[in-house]
This record gives sequence, C-alpha cells and structure tokens, in this order.
Amino acid sequence: MTTTPVLEPVHRPEDGELVGHLTAAADRDGWTAHAVFGAPLRTLPTHEEAVSFLRTRGLALLAERWTYTPADGEPRTAWLVEARPGAVVVRFGYDPASVPLTGGELDRLTLG
Repeated sequence: MTTTPVLEPVHRPEDGELVGHLTAAADRDGWTAHAVFGAPLRTLPTHEEAVSFLRTRGLALLAERWTYTPADGEPRTAWLVEARPGAVVVRFGYDPASVPLTGGELDRLTLG
C-alpha cells in the first residue's frame, strides 16, 4: 500500500494567499514544491529554499504553459484558467472551451 504524501500549505506572509504546497522529496533529500492544485514543480535542497521558491514563483508558474497527456492520446498544450487545491480548469491550445481536471487527471498535467 502506498501512502499519499501530506501536502504542507505555504502562504504569502503579506496577505495569507495560498501559493503552493511542500512535501519531503520522495526519492532524495530535499523538499518538493507543488503548485496550488498539487502538481510537483521543483525539488530544492532545504525547506527554506522551497518556501522561498513558492512565495516568489508559485503563483506566477500557474500562468505558464502546461502539458496535459491524456491516458489514450498525444500530449496537448494546456493553459490554466482556474486553480485550487485538488482541481484546475484548463483550456487546450486555442479552443475556447474550459475543461475541469481533478483526481488522477491532475497527475497527467505537467509544467512546460
């Protein structure tokens, strides 16, 4: 049985805004910074560096291009429309339709 890592929320001190989450790195020393909705972003050597990374880059990375790889298809460029813990709403390429992603679908969403 595998256990789901506990996500430690990280907030901006100025206004309390949630900017991401941290977990202890699973395969090495360090801390993994996660987006607001839980996708891993980067592993950093110390807790302090990971907190600093999220406070300076966590929300900005939500505006970057993401890639969604469906279980039965080719990777697609995705733009985040909305992000919250455990869920996102995306648009694919130039398609104006918004698509919600939750649960295991979030594991198929990667930065870049």
